[in-house]
Parts: sequence; C-alpha cells; structure tokens
Amino acid sequence: MLVPLQAPVPEFDKHVMIMRGIVNLDTERNLMVRETLKDPAVTHLLFVDSDMIPEKPTNPNEAIKILLSLNAPIVSGLYRAKQKTGYDYAMWDKNPSGSHGYVALSGWTPNTNWLQVAVVGFGFVLLKREVFEKIQYPWFAWDKPDGISEDFFFCEKARASG
Repeated sequence: MLVPLQAPVPEFDKHVMIMRGIVNLDTERNLMVRETLKDPAVTHLLFVDSDMIPEKPTNPNEAIKILLSLNAPIVSGLYRAKQKTGYDYAMWDKNPSGSHGYVALSGWTPNTNWLQVAVVGFGFVLLKREVFEKIQYPWFAWDKPDGISEDFFFCEKARASG
C-alpha cells in the first residue's frame, strides 16, 4: 500500500511518497510513478532508497541541485548501496567479455564529473517526467528474484525507448 506523505524537503517543497514494502518492489515503484504522473505539474521524479550511502556532497539539497543542473533525462548521484559483499557503487556497465550480464562500476576517479554507464540502481536517481511518458507500462518489472532487478529492467527499457 502506498501512503502519500506531505513532507516538504527544504528548498524543494514537493510531495513525498514512501514505499511500505507491503507488495513487491516493482509493483510499488509502478504505483508510485502512476500516482505521481497524475499531477501535470510534476516535472521530475526522484528516487531515494534507505540503504544508500551518498558520496559528496552529503547535503541532499545540494546533491539534488547538482542533479537538476545537469538537465539529463536520467541522472544518478554517485552513491554506495548494500550489496552481498559490502557497500559498492550502484552503477554497472555491460560485461565487456560479451557474455550476458553486467559488471560493477570500475575506473571512477574523484576527478571525473560525468560517467556514462549501462544501468544504475534507483537508490538516488532523478528522472524527467518525459522518460516515463516515452516508455510503455509497466516501467518496472522483476519476475525472477535471481534475474535482473526492477531498476535494471527500467534502464534497459529506457535505453530501448531512446
């Protein structure tokens, strides 16, 4: 069940929806997007997960301002998320060996401000409304727990939709 929460974020007086974990993650994400897009004034959707550890800047308002300033359809802040082996960056590229799958982000340095990757986790990602309008519903799907996650599914579908 989704429960809308009127909780303004300082400087970004917006509505916040919190996932309660009552249904599966892909269903909740689809419901949240559908409900949010009912408001024609919404221009961006920001997803923030509870398990993410943000890199600099640690001030969420400053991080959101930076993401907005990039004016990209999909942009993720650099963050670490809980993985099976600790806390790794939540960004992946296609496997360079040509085999199916992805490999975790590597080669990032603090001097790099922009990095293109194949998929991002949805722990801290900002998306323009138009991205959801271009992609056919469902935006998120995760029907195999050992398969690609709902955020990988979304990224693949977004890339295929241009």
